[in-house]
Amino acid sequence: MKDEFKITFWGVRGSYPVPGEDTVHFGGSTTCVEVTISNVTIIVDAGTGIVRLGNAIAASYFKNGAKGPLELTLLFTHLHHDHTQGFPFFTPLYLEQSKLHLFGPLNFGDEIQVVLERSMTPPNFPIDLLSSSSIKQFATIGEQHLILFHLPKRSPILINRFHKTYEIKDKTIVVKVMRDFSHPANGVLVYRIECGGKSLVFATDVEGFLFGNAKLIHFARGADMLIHDAQYSAEQYTALPTPRQGFGHSIPEMAIEVGKKADVKKLVLTHHDPMSTDAQLERNETKYKGQFPNLLYAREGLTLTI
Repeated sequence: MKDEFKITFWGVRGSYPVPGEDTVHFGGSTTCVEVTISNVTIIVDAGTGIVRLGNAIAASYFKNGAKGPLELTLLFTHLHHDHTQGFPFFTPLYLEQSKLHLFGPLNFGDEIQVVLERSMTPPNFPIDLLSSSSIKQFATIGEQHLILFHLPKRSPILINRFHKTYEIKDKTIVVKVMRDFSHPANGVLVYRIECGGKSLVFATDVEGFLFGNAKLIHFARGADMLIHDAQYSAEQYTALPTPRQGFGHSIPEMAIEVGKKADVKKLVLTHHDPMSTDAQLERNETKYKGQFPNLLYAREGLTLTI
């Protein structure tokens, strides 16, 4: 299949944004990744990185004549603030030409639409979600679901994978869902995006287990690229008086174990700790390439193709 499968990082930090001279190379925006396959754009998470992405998408749309709807799909791994804080500033949200498909997990019993509405309810934000001009379609999803795109169509189809009433063609994008419960207190969704024999797994805000995260290893088996949380160093993870064990984030050794046991081709580490400087991340990248040669640390503006 000739359609390019591209991944662009717009935000790679965890917890909170950190602009400044010590974060210029890797960037200081919180999590947002853009996946483009043919004419389909899938955005994973809406940290502050989505602000620049939204501006770029809108500028390109109008530059090209604003023909047809601006159709985008957003996948939320979970609904903690650092993964949603850029959403109210996402330019396509306010465009009448936009059609947004938003998927995410149940959050303490609340549907994704309710959580996003609450985050933009005054006094949290001056414009409430439903007053924005875009068409919005919300769906709360879980492991029973698949999301399909039959290229060149850009509209996703949500199905129950156990119903066997669907067809996957040669030019079908398939999004699979895994639930991981290692992140407090409601877990996260891990996504596997497949098309044309290529595959990407996005696993942020996960924490490793003894002998490896067996469920994630199975889910990521043979992927061309695994993007994996590695927020903490081993020293941070165990340091007193506040060890980070149980915080729901990994150290590089955990990500590498998953990558090796799942036999993935490329491992990209992300969700960098806001206290980690460019110099520290560069040293870590050099260090851990010795354990997994096809490894790199995600940085804003980086585009990879699989």
